[in-house]
Amino acid sequence: MRKRKNVFITVLAVIMAVFAMSVSVCAAQKNPLSQMPKKTSTVFRSAATGMGCDFFTPEYTTKVKITAKSYNTKVVTVKTYAFTRNGKSFAGYETTPKGPGSTQIKVTVKIGSKSYTRTCRYTVYKWENPLKTLKIGSKAYTAKLNRSGTAVLPKNSLNGKFTYKLNPNYKLESIYCYNKKGVVTNIKNGKNLPKGTNRIMMRMKSRKNNNFYNVLVYVAQP
Repeated sequence: MRKRKNVFITVLAVIMAVFAMSVSVCAAQKNPLSQMPKKTSTVFRSAATGMGCDFFTPEYTTKVKITAKSYNTKVVTVKTYAFTRNGKSFAGYETTPKGPGSTQIKVTVKIGSKSYTRTCRYTVYKWENPLKTLKIGSKAYTAKLNRSGTAVLPKNSLNGKFTYKLNPNYKLESIYCYNKKGVVTNIKNGKNLPKGTNRIMMRMKSRKNNNFYNVLVYVAQP
């Protein structure tokens, strides 16, 4: 009898623990800013990747209103967006780095009569060239990337052998080349670029701050 009672108590304790976890999860899901990061960072003048909004709220049947503020617009600016899709409402914000430094972003979301506020520590790192050398054919283009991650090359420049060497403290994540039709191809160090290549995107990760330093090299379109 005592053994059965102990088993019952154990099972009851497990059920109560699972129930408590479920309540916690539900409570977290009700807060539209629960998944918003409290700390984030990026790199100034890194090549754009077209990622859009930094954060979106979940969808709600009630209209979602959002406001956001940067405490230092010389470091980062922030824009907010509200969306409606299939009868449901959600919102998000997009940041634009303006210069190296650190500041805070304050975001407020209102759903019905309830308001939720969260702040994020936002750090912008100064651009530095992750490449020690970059050559296409016989020409070197390393210096074109000393001030930013984007370089515009003359027509017919993206031909021949593609070679590069990283600076210390950087790790290569990916290299892709594209043609006018948008076809994407992987390219390896020391190999010839595919015919018709009009842009190259490189993604490197800093071992010092764990941020991505993106390089975009492309030919100006007529």
